[in-house]
Amino acid sequence: MSAGRPLRVFFATSEVAPLVKVGGLGDVARALPRALAGRGHDVRLFLPGYAGLPAGRRVGTVAVTAGSARAEFTVDDLGDHDGVRYLTLRTPQHPDWQRPEGYVEKHLSSFVLFSRAVAELAVRSATPPDAVHCNDWHVGHVPAYLRTLDAAPRTVMTIHNLAYQGLFPHDKADELDLTRYGTGNLLAQGIRYADAVTTVSARYRDETMAPAHGVGLQGLLRARGADYHGIRNGVDYDDFDPATDPYLPAHFDVHDLTGKAVAKRVLQQRSGLAADPDVPLFAFVGRLVDQKGVDLLLEGIDEIAALGLQLVVVGVGAEYERSLRRAARYYPHVAFHPDSGEAVARLAYAGSDAFLAPSRFEPCGLAPLIALRYGSVPLVRRVGGMAETVAATGLGFSFDGYRAPDLVDLIAQVVARWADRQTWARLRERGMRARFSWDEAAERYEQLYVRVPAAAGAPTQATGREDDSGAGQPT
Repeated sequence: MSAGRPLRVFFATSEVAPLVKVGGLGDVARALPRALAGRGHDVRLFLPGYAGLPAGRRVGTVAVTAGSARAEFTVDDLGDHDGVRYLTLRTPQHPDWQRPEGYVEKHLSSFVLFSRAVAELAVRSATPPDAVHCNDWHVGHVPAYLRTLDAAPRTVMTIHNLAYQGLFPHDKADELDLTRYGTGNLLAQGIRYADAVTTVSARYRDETMAPAHGVGLQGLLRARGADYHGIRNGVDYDDFDPATDPYLPAHFDVHDLTGKAVAKRVLQQRSGLAADPDVPLFAFVGRLVDQKGVDLLLEGIDEIAALGLQLVVVGVGAEYERSLRRAARYYPHVAFHPDSGEAVARLAYAGSDAFLAPSRFEPCGLAPLIALRYGSVPLVRRVGGMAETVAATGLGFSFDGYRAPDLVDLIAQVVARWADRQTWARLRERGMRARFSWDEAAERYEQLYVRVPAAAGAPTQATGREDDSGAGQPT
């Protein structure tokens, strides 16, 4: 263990699979703490006490204020999960607090109060943590608030997606006393005040320091450059394993793909497609938002549908659902599942031959890496983490331009490659054998927990109007 001694880490997150999962952060929040615990560290995961989560054993309370807002949280212990202690913070002041995907003003206030509660627990604990690891905008206020408290632990702020920033209206920021931290942008607060900042791939780190992907915070990130690290996410191969996956109709591995043929047939049947093993089946699994390249897929759907393939799209997102339903009705080889559940996603990974990830930007790109494990060959745009993994290793296919014809041309090339079944089998096998484990990431994080000294006073201020205003896209 490179840290040299067991560490105590508080891991603050808005979601963790399978209790509550909106996106890839839920998978990361499950896997990274588990990897750290496996390396001998004491990890406590703090999760908001959303409505519908299981009740735990009450182990304490903490009262906090933020301007005119006040909340008293109960600390509930949900027990040990793979060596990680899960704790939820519940408050009767917000009994209808729901899952974190909505940008609802009262929920924003709840995240500020939750952040203060985590910070207070960190400094009041009988055994204070060595580090508090904060994830995304929901807990970006933690490093800022800890700067106001004595004997504060080190903080690490991880950006999983810079486009989502937790941006408060100015009057609400004043009401919650957030403007004293320079901005009502919660992610910007975390970036400015954390002792170390990370994001989930080296390529995305570089991209976010330029205007094209900086979303208004590129100047602030450049100012933190020496303390800003790209640490690629891994894949939890214990969870995502087609040989044991409980969601699959049949299991398989790289030595015996019989179960994959079963999964393909079941996916075709559940999708209303012809159960034909000799037609290449392409899958898309993800949130239906601009980031994921759904607009390219729909723009090129006429040409894609004419390529002699089957296409299954899985995801939710109001902006695109109507168009995808229309496409599924019109084209007999296209199917759409408006579903964000784990079962249909796992079936799509296992039952598909190729996996589409034509993202406009992609911080890490866990889905294509998971698809590799299930024998589905990814087609990705060469951005962010996908440029480091799928594109750089030749484990799949990639393209550069963000135009529908670029995507259509690549899909056509892949359909032609599929016809050479021996070559395709070798490519699929390479992907199934590839490993992007959490060990390297866990080691780098533990080094940050001990190597970066806790800062005193305000950090170096970035120059540029974008940082003073906290500009960015609200979520």
